[in-house]
Amino acid sequence: MRFERLDLNLLVALDALIEDRSVSLAARRLFLSQPALSGALNRLREYFRDDLLVQSGRQMVLTPKAEELRGPVREALMLIRARITTPLVFDPATAQRQFTIVASDFAYNVLLAPAFEEAARIAPGITFEMLWTDRLAMERLERGEADVVITIASYLSPEHPRIPMFEDEPAVICWSGSKHAAGLTEESFLAAGHAIAFFGDDRHPAYTESHFAQQGIARKIEIRLPTFFALPQAVVGTERLATMWRRHAEFFATFLPITVHRPPWQLPRIVEEAQWHSLRANDEGIKWLIRLLTTQAEKISFSPA
Repeated sequence: MRFERLDLNLLVALDALIEDRSVSLAARRLFLSQPALSGALNRLREYFRDDLLVQSGRQMVLTPKAEELRGPVREALMLIRARITTPLVFDPATAQRQFTIVASDFAYNVLLAPAFEEAARIAPGITFEMLWTDRLAMERLERGEADVVITIASYLSPEHPRIPMFEDEPAVICWSGSKHAAGLTEESFLAAGHAIAFFGDDRHPAYTESHFAQQGIARKIEIRLPTFFALPQAVVGTERLATMWRRHAEFFATFLPITVHRPPWQLPRIVEEAQWHSLRANDEGIKWLIRLLTTQAEKISFSPA
């Protein structure tokens, strides 16, 4: 489709090129071949009479024109996705639709997996795609690549609607056969080896890890892992400790030989919230998804140990 000589399909390519600043990465994002996206870039350059992306050393950088187009292109695509291509009516019993959710494996185990189980019963045509939380989470929401982001309240955008899901607090786990099973002190915590989690290609630290760093609490890190999922098995059979959210720790304690302790220091609690784009506020499918998650969140009982 063309609008004033511009093939509107090229806007999708332009959006990806602006964000990734790489033909190969943008092609991978759009499931296109590199030559096909190079051809799209050439057509965009011809239309806008601008190079848009230029080589600078080993990197591609945006021209001033591309920087100028960045916001309007994103807004245009988001408006199309939110107001034009999304059905006005949503009946979960008959709808055929996929929702993409960005969340941590913690939120998946505690909230999303049981919600998906309920969705399979009441909305058999609905499918879900999970993307793990990383530094691009809010970018994906802004670009319309994610329908909902679930994360700690402080990481969310002030520009879009949000709703609290549940609270949690840190806990320390150890193997139930270790010397730490009987209890923890500040001294034993600091003397132990630790397994920690980080996230994404930029190795973004978990919230508790950032707090330890801010407080100057130094530990002996023996294992670094890319998910919370892996922490319990990293301590089983060892004298290691790991810090994770209590709900998640208690989930794993139902089927792994781990003991859950309070940390020897007071650590901040968190609120996990769900956020969606303001342009999707009238999307009946998003409304249904938020109700599904809220209903599941209300079933979660929690009382600090």
